[in-house]
Amino acid sequence: MQIQIRRVAKTCSEFTTRMEEAETRISHLEDEAGSHQSSREAMEKQLEDTQWKLTDLEDRLRRNNLRVLGVPEGLEGSDTHSFMVALFKEAFPDLQHWDWDKEIQRAHRFPFSKVGSNSEGGSGRPRVTLISLLNFQARQAIYDRARPNSRSKAKGCEFFVRPDFCHSTVEKRWRLRQLIQPLQNKGAQVFLLNPAKLKVVMDNRTHYFTSEVKASAFLGGLSGPVS
Repeated sequence: MQIQIRRVAKTCSEFTTRMEEAETRISHLEDEAGSHQSSREAMEKQLEDTQWKLTDLEDRLRRNNLRVLGVPEGLEGSDTHSFMVALFKEAFPDLQHWDWDKEIQRAHRFPFSKVGSNSEGGSGRPRVTLISLLNFQARQAIYDRARPNSRSKAKGCEFFVRPDFCHSTVEKRWRLRQLIQPLQNKGAQVFLLNPAKLKVVMDNRTHYFTSEVKASAFLGGLSGPVS
């Protein structure tokens, strides 16, 4: 009987030792997993920061550019630069102090095929004209004149002037723009700022969002529409 008891006690002691060893291994694995998680989060944050810096750099390189939308295909003839000079002179007579022939460094259509311009069922939308200006002040002067009325008229056509942002910024602006109407329905004043930031004024408080996730979370926390 005593022999059996000793055997059982020895077995229990061995099980206890194994359990302690297992717990030690599990603890080490949990520590390693936590370390890996921290490393992964740090790498993701570093990648996010790097992507933001690259996007910001590309947008800064484009800061003197403007996109001109709505000019019918072929209206510029064979000299897009001279046409854009004449277009701006006619559309913005109060900016005659700028030498547009000098200020407009480059002007060309986007190198994409026309979208249904001569085909049945096509939209007939002309390609965007990209212009690059020598001075940011000249670029801003055009943008400020064109922005209040949304569209401008010259050379027998209506055209729009837009900033030239990189693809990722354009996509981000589109996602943020989808939140404008829902926020306005909640009684907020909403503005989409350049390059990609939402300004939300609600209950005499101003909020800024560069992330659509945070803006969506803010929207989800708002009460019903203001009467």
